[in-house]
Amino acid sequence: MAEPHERECAVCTEELTTPKILPCGHLLCRECVISWMDSKPDAGCPLCRCPIVEQSDGSSSDTVDALPTDFVMEALVESARVLSKDHLCCVCEDVRADFICLQCQDMLCTACTKAHRKLSMSRSHDVESISTVTPERLAASRPALCADHGDKQADSFCFCHRLVVCKSCKVQKHSGCLKVSDFDFEIHSAENSLTHLTKILVEAEQKLEQAIGQVTSRLQEVDVSEQEDMAQVDKTCDRLHKLVEDFRDKVKDKTRVSHLQIRNSLRDVKTALSNRVGKVTSHKLIVTRAVAVSPRPALIHMTQALTDRVNSLDLSADLKQVVWEIPLSSAEWSQEVVGRIKNELLKLEHLRTKFKKKVNCFLLYY
Repeated sequence: MAEPHERECAVCTEELTTPKILPCGHLLCRECVISWMDSKPDAGCPLCRCPIVEQSDGSSSDTVDALPTDFVMEALVESARVLSKDHLCCVCEDVRADFICLQCQDMLCTACTKAHRKLSMSRSHDVESISTVTPERLAASRPALCADHGDKQADSFCFCHRLVVCKSCKVQKHSGCLKVSDFDFEIHSAENSLTHLTKILVEAEQKLEQAIGQVTSRLQEVDVSEQEDMAQVDKTCDRLHKLVEDFRDKVKDKTRVSHLQIRNSLRDVKTALSNRVGKVTSHKLIVTRAVAVSPRPALIHMTQALTDRVNSLDLSADLKQVVWEIPLSSAEWSQEVVGRIKNELLKLEHLRTKFKKKVNCFLLYY
């Protein structure tokens, strides 16, 4: 169920108007996206900073119009607006309405509700208490009406004009169109496609979350490794006492740099994965909402756009090689240096001994 804040635009903070689906999966009003792009040459999503477009050679309005429209959210906003109006009977006008017809979208008092249920043209309609009807329920119950005849039930979908039409319009206005299909069949096909997209997105989300968990665990291992290495560095340097105080600082610096490089790389991987899972989650929400609100003609409009969008997303959860790299062990490096220092000390001792012998010989000579 869409929360009230989900129906608001992050830019104007008003209810979404012609909501456009950004590449990251967030929704903004069409006009807000245009003004946002016009205000900044490299404008990204105001919520996550992801680019709105990779490259645009045309006007911002043309670029925005190329983005998919979330018709389901548009219907939810309209339904929420209907439910937020004053609860007055559409017939009596000054009498409180406690019921709403989900097909007519009219609020009715108790007396008018009884009459509405008896009329032949509306006795099959669903009339429910206003307090129990949600925007999702109201949007899903709207009948599919002909684009040309708003009072006639649509039974076909014209792919050439992207419209739902009634039988008469199909014969009179769309007989020459290349593809006019049965509306119920297309709705069923759209539902199947969206269900498949939901499965793909759920699996991708799970894999990406698992990958993020692995990176987080690896970061913890790097922290532990750093602590152990730093302790060994201290132990090694303590053995060399004051002779290697300067050396100990250098070893620590090298250890920090080594782990910092791996940590930064891991954080970059984690950030990239988080951005990707954000996109997947946002698109999963859109697809899930579309499935939940079905059936509607809007599903047919959105299915191909969402399919193309999901196919363009990077759904893989493969980790870069850097995740499995082992930071340079400063302990091993320090042991090697200690050995070198010991050798140098031995050489110095040997030279000191030789020098002492020479001094003794010199003294004896004189």
